[in-house]
Amino acid sequence: MQLSNLTKCMDFDMHAIYEGLLQHTRTKPKKHAFKYRVRMLYLDLDDLKSVFAKRFFWSYDRLNLGCFLRKDYFGDQRDSIKKSIQNEIRKKLHFNHHGKIYLLTNPRYFGYCFNPVSFYYCFNTKNKLEVIISHITNTPWNENHAYIHDCRHIKEPMKTFKFGKDFHVSPFMPMNIRYEWSFREPGEELVVSMNNIHDKEFMFNASMKLQKKPLTKKSLNLLLLKFPPETFKTIFSIYWQALCLKIKGVTFFSHP
Repeated sequence: MQLSNLTKCMDFDMHAIYEGLLQHTRTKPKKHAFKYRVRMLYLDLDDLKSVFAKRFFWSYDRLNLGCFLRKDYFGDQRDSIKKSIQNEIRKKLHFNHHGKIYLLTNPRYFGYCFNPVSFYYCFNTKNKLEVIISHITNTPWNENHAYIHDCRHIKEPMKTFKFGKDFHVSPFMPMNIRYEWSFREPGEELVVSMNNIHDKEFMFNASMKLQKKPLTKKSLNLLLLKFPPETFKTIFSIYWQALCLKIKGVTFFSHP
């Protein structure tokens, strides 16, 4: 009995809550900046059910005050999320991934879920970070797109990737953008920095700097008491900031 309880505690330690600051800074064509605190779950895809099982306010694949639904995340709904991610790696990078995959995301709060981006951190069997997948969702079109970042040959702690934009997200950003995205491997601190380059000049940065917190029954329930809930705060902030940019006269780009 004691061994069983210890095993459950060890399994639960694989998951975490990351909490910290999200910041956006625009320099062109008009200056605009904002920041706010965010909280995201960091979940082992091999062990999703145990996080939400036997919790009165939380559920896995069933509606509750807080819940994790398969349909909110990447890939074919008939497959597990992990299988979908591994299929994408095989398709785009032409190798078979074996090892742990962790998802940094927001769950569904009070029936609503929207993640502008969820990150999948894919480790090999020796616990080396091999691939990061940035799964982007736009609004109001509710389209999604995955950018795949191959970490296998990058030795630096900060993994940086440069590539072209090929998915419409914000109507206040043109499509002819070059991205420079950097990631620090999740540990006690998690860092993501996304630069937008237009006509060879920096114009925008979105960054997150988050601190790792234990995911427990108490900390999970406390997420439900935060006001506004994370997903509602996210969608409200997107449209509020869009209104601010419109008032400032920033050019509006229609969906291509």
